[in-house]
Amino acid sequence: RKSLMPLAAITTVLFLAVITRPEPEVSTKGGLETPMVPNLRANAEDIDAITIRQGNVSISIQRDAGQWHCASADGYPVERDRIRKLLVQLDQLERWEAKTQDRERHAAVDLDLSVEETQAIEVELFVSSDLVSHVVLGKRQWSPKSTFARLATDDQTFKCKGHVEVAVNPIGWLETNFCTLDRSGITQLTFGPMELVRSNGSSEDGQSTWELGEKNLDSVPEKALQLAKADLPGWPTRLTLEGVLRRDQHQWSTDVVVMTYAAQEGQLTVSIDLGEEEGSGAWCGLDFVPAPGQNIQPEWTRWPRWLYRLPDYRVTPIRQIQDALRSSSNLPDEGFTP
Repeated sequence: RKSLMPLAAITTVLFLAVITRPEPEVSTKGGLETPMVPNLRANAEDIDAITIRQGNVSISIQRDAGQWHCASADGYPVERDRIRKLLVQLDQLERWEAKTQDRERHAAVDLDLSVEETQAIEVELFVSSDLVSHVVLGKRQWSPKSTFARLATDDQTFKCKGHVEVAVNPIGWLETNFCTLDRSGITQLTFGPMELVRSNGSSEDGQSTWELGEKNLDSVPEKALQLAKADLPGWPTRLTLEGVLRRDQHQWSTDVVVMTYAAQEGQLTVSIDLGEEEGSGAWCGLDFVPAPGQNIQPEWTRWPRWLYRLPDYRVTPIRQIQDALRSSSNLPDEGFTP
């Protein structure tokens, strides 16, 4: 028992040394082995706005009532963990080596802000509209991981320990998976006037088989049926977005496909606007009624307020099924206004 006591004491001392590293003003090594972004840890809980800029491209992320939003993505919510990751990486960016102070040499390490096509990334942190930190991130190296950086108000550059993952595209701050229904729980679906129901049997490879609903037995073209069976049952199980838009900002065209899914989670209605040029993707709206006893998921609460930009590869099978259905003169043209 006595032999364990010194080890416990040493462990405690080492832990305290890690979490109580000195601030730059008390360093005896000219600012080295100190945080690249001074006082970030002291301000972290109060930071309520972040601006990220690269040349003429900038994005703004803001906190309101405890929720982070990307103002550059129409105010779409940002997961708190993504903000936390950024702040932690900035806090852990430690000055290793002092490099050049010559502005003419900033471009060599991607820290020159005087040119429009700069590779430098600026990160500004705000507390109640007051700028508390402004750091410039430049070239990265990988063995070991390091980043060239400087404060925006100082020409002195440093080679720093670590990397900071910073997305300049607003979509990089969003959770791009916005719909993840469980395929095994889907029992029925409709595509315009066509209805498919899951049968009790399964195919040779163990996959569920789908059949036309009774009202469609003689009215659906074979091509449309085969395309629908192949593409529709798994279509909403993992949808990813390329953009977001508030619903009241979109003018729906007259070419809208409506699909419904009866799933274990609830009843999902999908509206896809096919009015744009083929090959460019499409805007998609989701309406959802949860099944009794379901735990409400965060993405479900967002669906009524937003439209999601689908990549073209998710829209192409929808267009193909729609075209195959339109080839049959027996099917009525059912219009829909979301």
